[in-house]
Amino acid sequence: MMPFITFKTTKTLTLQQEVSLKEITGQLISILPNKSEEYLMIHIEDNQVMYFRGKELECMKISVQLYKNADLSYKQTFTKKLIKEVEEITGIPASQIYLTIEEFENWGMDGELY
Repeated sequence: MMPFITFKTTKTLTLQQEVSLKEITGQLISILPNKSEEYLMIHIEDNQVMYFRGKELECMKISVQLYKNADLSYKQTFTKKLIKEVEEITGIPASQIYLTIEEFENWGMDGELY
């Protein structure tokens, strides 16, 4: 089932940075059991007004939505590798990148609920 990942950032990204985010996320999603780029949906929102630590700092919030639960060890590996790559691609320090994972028991697709 489709993972859905949203990247929200204060930074204005270049097209190359967006493509790089898409590509590395597509590669890393397979760390999570039964997930692949084939079903991955990504949404990128750059140039957002966001306040962090009371200031307008460069920052990013990554939201990951998954169908069914994954073991913590897989999620830890995915988080560590994705944040490292996002830092390299965007220049946003890892200390200013946050990631959350939501896991759902039900997920709709093709008019069906699974």
